[in-house]
Amino acid sequence: MKRTPAIPRLRASGRLALCLGILLVLVLEVGVFNLSHWQSLGGQTPETSRQADTEPELGPGLESLPGGGLMVTDPVGAWIQIPAPTRGSKFVKIETIKPKDGNHREGHDPGRVHVRLDARYSPSAGWARGDSSMVAYRSARSLYLRNTAEPPQTGESLTALRLWVEEPAETRLSIRTLIPDVRVPLSINPVRLIAMAALILLVAAFLPGSRLWRTPLDTKSRGQRLALTLALAPLTVWAICSILNDLSTFVPGDFHNPDSYTYDFNQYDHVAQALLQGRPWLDLDQAPGLAAAENPYDIVTRNNLLAQDQKPIYWDYVYWKGHWYSYFGVLPAVLLFMPYRALTSLFHPGGYALPTSAAASILTLLATVAMVLAVIRLLDRHFPGISLASTILSLIAILTGSNIAYLWCRKNFYTVPFAAGLLFVMTGLWIWLGARRVHSTGGTRRWTLADGGGWLHTPGAPEPGWTLSKPRVFLGSLCMAATLGCRPTFIVAGLLAIPIFSQEIKDMASSLHPRTGTSSAKEGVGPSPAVSATLLGTALLPLLIVAAPLLWYNHWRFGSALDFGNRYQMTVVDLTRYHPDLGSLPRLFGYYLFQPLSTKASFPFLRTSPAPLNVWHYTEPGIGGLLVTTPVILVCLILLCSTRVRRNLKDRNLYGLTLLSIPSALLVMIMDAYLGGFSDRYMIDFAWLLALVAVLVISSCDRSGQDTLRKLNGTAGYTDRTDGPAGKPVSFLLTLSCLVSVLLMTGYVLVLLSHFETSIFSTIEVWFTYL
Repeated sequence: MKRTPAIPRLRASGRLALCLGILLVLVLEVGVFNLSHWQSLGGQTPETSRQADTEPELGPGLESLPGGGLMVTDPVGAWIQIPAPTRGSKFVKIETIKPKDGNHREGHDPGRVHVRLDARYSPSAGWARGDSSMVAYRSARSLYLRNTAEPPQTGESLTALRLWVEEPAETRLSIRTLIPDVRVPLSINPVRLIAMAALILLVAAFLPGSRLWRTPLDTKSRGQRLALTLALAPLTVWAICSILNDLSTFVPGDFHNPDSYTYDFNQYDHVAQALLQGRPWLDLDQAPGLAAAENPYDIVTRNNLLAQDQKPIYWDYVYWKGHWYSYFGVLPAVLLFMPYRALTSLFHPGGYALPTSAAASILTLLATVAMVLAVIRLLDRHFPGISLASTILSLIAILTGSNIAYLWCRKNFYTVPFAAGLLFVMTGLWIWLGARRVHSTGGTRRWTLADGGGWLHTPGAPEPGWTLSKPRVFLGSLCMAATLGCRPTFIVAGLLAIPIFSQEIKDMASSLHPRTGTSSAKEGVGPSPAVSATLLGTALLPLLIVAAPLLWYNHWRFGSALDFGNRYQMTVVDLTRYHPDLGSLPRLFGYYLFQPLSTKASFPFLRTSPAPLNVWHYTEPGIGGLLVTTPVILVCLILLCSTRVRRNLKDRNLYGLTLLSIPSALLVMIMDAYLGGFSDRYMIDFAWLLALVAVLVISSCDRSGQDTLRKLNGTAGYTDRTDGPAGKPVSFLLTLSCLVSVLLMTGYVLVLLSHFETSIFSTIEVWFTYL
């Protein structure tokens, strides 16, 4: 049988478009992103500039350090001044040094500094103000500054340059001097090239009539598997490098500011050590007045203790009867942190602490892979022959809509329960979707799931029977139940078993309670009563296996199986007495779904904005609501109103899954808003459910797999009613909304990096700031 090529080949028009795309990338890289190089060709070469190196004049707010570098002592007078050449200076280079080891203990070196370059055009005139810039020592390009200070009168000659350091006192600077009138070197950035090429290829690949729309998904194709592996490779390399760096540089510790809480982000390792030593509480000290306080959760009491600088009072830890605990799910500590401690104890007494950031990277990477595999299996089972274009759009929808980007950028102990919960949910879905085995009852074996077929039953063909893999049902249910030990809000995913196994549930109900005189279960279709009871036990037993130890763990710590300890945490309010106001919920819902974007003039052009309420409730600044930052979800919810889309989902046994996902997401959102308030990370609890709906709608709008479906079932004369509303307008709308979602997610990632990974953000920022 002739097979469809696994990897699309380009036509002549496609090759021409590819060449034009490559030319565009080169023009952007060499011309636009290196514009400063072409404008500085009249300046000095690096060799000449070193010969012209001069000692600068330091302002009264800067102090030279013995080991090299400078220290800001007073921001009001923190400047460096040099004379300017008579012919002027379009660009200035900051000459840096590498401080000696002894100097690293003095002050704080942020790795990047904000500066402003001013100019004086005559000895008697004042200073002309320039633009503020950011200098990242690791980025050679950011060391070249453009002189943007305009002379007060045309034709005046430049006499001096002054670099103002816009940083607080005690900031250490790895700056030695300024070199005027330099030539900016030509810089070809391979990462930037790859990013631009990927964007152009992404747009070109989804043009109407492209091969992606005509090539079906084939999970057995080596070429497609290789393409998927290569697509996931950058994230894998990123995670591995981050993990190795964390393991090699991690130093356990806590942070305490005078008159404030103590911040310790090693909660999971503390739990692991406690469990290895056979006790439920954490081996942490406490403030002397905390145990003696009548109500240690009272805000006034705590503020008084903090004003006396009594320490430690750990922020976001549970305090109960003189001991510290963690209210976060214990399962990640058992699966990752305890084994790491035990393993490293073989060559170090007591073992080493697994860095929380490393654990977050491991779990987030695995969750991303599991999410991709679960979506691909869903499409392969229910949409046989779906195009690669729709498959990629579906993956874009789930990856952007699930808010998993937050987990990649924020790697602290708050990330661990979300990443672990998402990992178990997606792994459970992937296993459940492979649990069913379909066989023909008509005497001729047509196709099975193992052969790559779908779950569909073609009208007019013999009705297929089914069997379920009990180990897969058990393992999938075990993964779903495991979310109770990570992030309990994810347990709502267990409800998805109802629509996923709807036919099996009906057949089991028919076999257990047949009608008098007749049997609703057809011969060869569905299990016997004994098998039904076994399958039911296989699905429910994992819940008991996971829940029983967790309830015992609660009783061990707090004396009650149903007490999870979250009421006793040291946070902004006394949770033992606090009752959330229901009147703030509508506004919180609006923030979660429709908070508008907040823009700014400088890179990355997006920023977080506050979420004010009329009545106090915990809120954090957010970048935008889910339906605003991921417009593909909004488009798909609108398309769900189409009768054809709903009929298509019904014919593919997915309408129930779609209908259940939406109220489940809203239920979790209500719980998060009521109990936790508003935070970007809470969005992860329910965003994946709405993203799953988007995946189902996008796939139901794909028409390319209908011929494949008819061939698989041998019904060439059958007219499929499930072609949906697909066409060029709908395909264009879905493609555009996915592209916008990717761009907004990129902006969101940059905003997160600017807060949590400043060195990475600085490297990217200079691509766009210093043109």
